[in-house]
Amino acid sequence: AVVSTQSGHYGRANPEDTPMVNTINVDELLESAGRSIQVEKDVPLTLDMGSLTAYDMQPVEMSKLGQGKARDAFLMNLTRDNTQLLFNSLFSLPSSVVEKVKCVQLPAPTTKLPREKPIPKPKTLTKWEAFAKSKGIQKKKRGRMLYDDVAKEWKPRYGFNKAGGDKEQNWVVEVPENGDPYKDWLGDKEDKKKEKVAKNELQRLKNISKQVKLKSEAINQNVKQVHKSTASLGKFQEKSKEEKKAKEKGKHKKFAPVTGDASSEKRKKYRLRLCVDTTA
Repeated sequence: AVVSTQSGHYGRANPEDTPMVNTINVDELLESAGRSIQVEKDVPLTLDMGSLTAYDMQPVEMSKLGQGKARDAFLMNLTRDNTQLLFNSLFSLPSSVVEKVKCVQLPAPTTKLPREKPIPKPKTLTKWEAFAKSKGIQKKKRGRMLYDDVAKEWKPRYGFNKAGGDKEQNWVVEVPENGDPYKDWLGDKEDKKKEKVAKNELQRLKNISKQVKLKSEAINQNVKQVHKSTASLGKFQEKSKEEKKAKEKGKHKKFAPVTGDASSEKRKKYRLRLCVDTTA
């Protein structure tokens, strides 16, 4: 194996402008250093090639570890051998040449790493999404173009010059049998269309407000939990400038006062004694 090195040169250079390049024979370098790519270990390494990691489970003899420079040399040799085994496994994987560069196809990682952040909660469904899920309705993407039977050509489904949107096609409206013949049915049709658009916009705003409300409740719950994590249970915890007092939900347990009227305490003790007598 031959490695080309050049000080201060990066990237792909023009062959005509390439200066002198120093070549190093890796095999000769390893022989002169007394190294070999073949490493033998009593306990084989646990390799995860998907993550390019190696785990050495072999126990370390304290007598070989030593101190000072001897310890550093021992750890350096151990690291070098484990790295060599990792590279040996890396070059044994299937590879291909892409743009004159040898690329290795890594397998799927086997080591499960912890997440930096918690798993995101599923997004709450809107009214229509919940209804469609309960009825088994699947969303299908419709084509952008639609064939207009009157114009005998393909037109956009929505927007300018849409199919069936020509005003000349809607100049007449069929009046129902029991309908008022003097009613403005064309105007009623336009009013219904505007009402439908306004209803959809209102529902969209309701869905947005619902999402914002759920997020604000989660934030308040986290702030409340942080306040209670202190030694004083948040009693002396400083609040931010615009932070509101978190409301306590659920039942609140009330305790009787330590000092006060002794007659109420006497009545409680008497009722407790009656309960003990009846059960006995």
